[in-house]
Amino acid sequence: MARTITQMRADFQHLRRWRRSVEQAQNYTFKAVITMLATGFLGAVWLGIKATLGK
Repeated sequence: MARTITQMRADFQHLRRWRRSVEQAQNYTFKAVITMLATGFLGAVWLGIKATLGK
């Protein structure tokens, strides 16, 4: 069964929206991972400073 131009256009619009949402999810995930790494690093540094000063 042949697809009409409007059906194909609707499919492409759907794919564009899907790609945009995937890109947004990737950006959010990247920012969350960087935030967690930075927080963990700063926490480790803080614990090291407390241990050093506490001696």
